[in-house]
Order: sequence, then C-alpha cells, then structure tokens
Amino acid sequence: MEMEDGTRATVTAGGAYSIPAGHDAWVEGDETFVGYELMSAATYAKPA
Repeated sequence: MEMEDGTRATVTAGGAYSIPAGHDAWVEGDETFVGYELMSAATYAKPA
C-alpha cells in the first residue's frame, strides 16, 4: 500500500495491520487477498 505522502508498506499473509484513510492498495502476484475489517466497526453508524 502507499499513503498520500509516498510512504509504502507491505502486508503479508498472517499479518495484522492498520491502514488510515488516504491510501492506495493493490495485490501483487496471483494469490487471493482476504482482509477482515475490525476496528472501524467501533465507530460505524455513530453520529458525527
């Protein structure tokens, strides 16, 4: 993934990660990527 400021990081199988807003992500290679979104559920549907 790459952040708006150009910072890059690689997520590998079995890894945990936190990716803030303002990123672009892609999959390299032929393997399927499956991610589980957990943390943002804490703020889902709460009033601003």
